[in-house]
Amino acid sequence: MPHTTNPADAPPSSGLLLDERIGSLIDTRAQAHPDRELFVFDDRRVTYGEFARWTNAIATSLVDNGIGYGDRVLVQLPNCLEALALQVAAFRIGAINVPVIPIYREHETSQIIADARPAAIAVAHTLGSRSPHVEVDGILADTGHQPKLKLLVGGAAPGWSEVPGPDSPIASTLPEPLPPEEPALILYTSGTTSAPKGALLTSRALIAHLRNFAAAFSLDESAVLLAATPLSHLGGFVAGLIFPSYLGARSVIMGGWNADRAVDLIESERVSLMMGATVFLQELIDRYEQGLGAQHRLDDYVCAGATIPSRLIRAADAVGVTATRSYGMTETAGICTAADESDPLDRRAEWDGRLLDGMEIEAVDEFRQPIPEGQIGELRIRGPQMFSGYTDPVATAAQIDDEGWFYPGDVGQVSDRWVRMTGRSKDIVNRGGEKFSTQDIEAALLSHPDIAQAAVTAVPDERFGESVGAWISLHDGAEWAGADVYLAHLDSLRLARAKLPVEWHVVDSIPTTASGKVQKFRLASSDDIASEHSARLKG
Repeated sequence: MPHTTNPADAPPSSGLLLDERIGSLIDTRAQAHPDRELFVFDDRRVTYGEFARWTNAIATSLVDNGIGYGDRVLVQLPNCLEALALQVAAFRIGAINVPVIPIYREHETSQIIADARPAAIAVAHTLGSRSPHVEVDGILADTGHQPKLKLLVGGAAPGWSEVPGPDSPIASTLPEPLPPEEPALILYTSGTTSAPKGALLTSRALIAHLRNFAAAFSLDESAVLLAATPLSHLGGFVAGLIFPSYLGARSVIMGGWNADRAVDLIESERVSLMMGATVFLQELIDRYEQGLGAQHRLDDYVCAGATIPSRLIRAADAVGVTATRSYGMTETAGICTAADESDPLDRRAEWDGRLLDGMEIEAVDEFRQPIPEGQIGELRIRGPQMFSGYTDPVATAAQIDDEGWFYPGDVGQVSDRWVRMTGRSKDIVNRGGEKFSTQDIEAALLSHPDIAQAAVTAVPDERFGESVGAWISLHDGAEWAGADVYLAHLDSLRLARAKLPVEWHVVDSIPTTASGKVQKFRLASSDDIASEHSARLKG
């Protein structure tokens, strides 16, 4: 049955069905506080007024190049000022912002371009050893799609334009931002399918999340946020720009994560809040335990996006940081549960927060019927922060029912509005908050002529929470020559490097059901499948 109910519309009595537009946020704050600092980035301090002027100059250029209402602007950049300005400029003129994480290479980027069909594309000239503009030109030639505008940051190339600077001309009038109920943002998440899925988020959903977040942590314009995750990722964009703008506050943005630098910035800039993956918190705690940051330490850290050990929450408390586990995802516009310092440490350490205002989460049985509180079942979500659906209607219908419930594939329990995720029914690897389809990696492995069977699972990773583990059986006559052979093959297919397995197991055969489905729960037990030819190897 087709999906007929928008999950962001339920429950209607939440009080969070808002009329603010994300595209008006920067201009509104700049008019009220033009000289107030918005962010500091690599020692460059930018006020609300300066940033608003620059984003309007870029918006003018987009309009001059034929970019308008509902057009999609794809931004695939590392952490830089242009990554922020381009996204806000797209919002400003009623275009749709499509940020793409820079670790994606041709394999993933080609799928996203084919789905989004962007009218404008912005990439970096060089990224490490890569040339993203060359990659994108190859993709465009293969797909036959030609955007109206291609923008290049950090260099020049034929057919590519540079991003307008802060002093570029500004039109006297610009188109209105998209209405609050229309999708303004498309975020691609791999989830459990081979190709990335585009999640559609409206201004209404984004603003509901910002309002809920501010209320949950009692934040106002005095807050100082540290952003260290990619600015083309929802978490980085929210922490670095959107949330501080909503509060009228300021942020400190890092070009890339460095724990020692972060300790110094937190101390010198008097940072009060940070949100991000488990690894960042662990490395901050390590340095605080060494006595660093004695003059000022982080007040609050919101963990989300990866496995969060309870011991880490307790260790943070011991060094004076209130750390909380939260549950959320792209489809909920960020976190939809939270806790604060008034909650008992045991509760913060063992549970993933309580539901934010207007949000509903239920645990259900295999027939999608609610089960008693405290029992473990499949989780379903709805409320004002919810996305509108995916760009693929088939994917939308598969995960959103007629009552507006979204089924993310997580398993957990709910008790007195507190939520705890205990596992996943979907087969993905969550590496530091980035979710990868195991099916995608398995298909790539099976394209190597030596490999007869392949199964990919999440394996524990001290730094990222989870990484990729590969289980393979080889064709008769093929011999294991080391992981480098297969890593080179995966690299040649241009998979994101984060998808490359770090743990390898070679076995005679991979356990399956009678119908041929891989029994991944048996892969963890070497006794169950071991043979004289199997080996546990690190790649």
